[in-house]
Amino acid sequence: MKTSFPIRTGGPDDAAELTDLAIRTMREAFGPPHNPAELVDAYIREAFSVDQVRQELLDPRNTFLLTLDSDQQLVGYAKLRRNRPPRQLKGQHAIEIQRLYVAEQQIGKGLGKQLMEYCLNQARQEGYATAWLGVWERNLRAIDFYTKMGFQRCGWHYFQFGSERQRDFWMKKDL
Repeated sequence: MKTSFPIRTGGPDDAAELTDLAIRTMREAFGPPHNPAELVDAYIREAFSVDQVRQELLDPRNTFLLTLDSDQQLVGYAKLRRNRPPRQLKGQHAIEIQRLYVAEQQIGKGLGKQLMEYCLNQARQEGYATAWLGVWERNLRAIDFYTKMGFQRCGWHYFQFGSERQRDFWMKKDL
């Protein structure tokens, strides 16, 4: 059953709860059996402290979109980042969907699609012509989801995940 979740913009007061969700969803998406726990923990230590997340929330180039369940618990989020796109998109007015994560118990309820559509509508409202993202080459569920949402591969790059260098695909969608 598809459920509609309220979406709101996050602010610095959301840093602690967002950090908790980011850590949980990172472990769910990339922890064992996909990667050793130590590798995931190392990445989490460098990327998801409350102070780090608060700084990201305060950065005017970022917009965090938060979704709550009926108990007002944070269950999903997306991060739009206004930054220079990869060279494959040079010259295009493009915005990055840097993160889009949903708590595992919410997968299959339509929340990911709802968050993605919200991101794409936000990008259109801001006048962007293209949305792009990076996705780990072995995250087949995410690649399938992005493909169903109209994204297509346009290149790749290496991503440092803890002590390991992994390959991410760039994917884009014309708006």
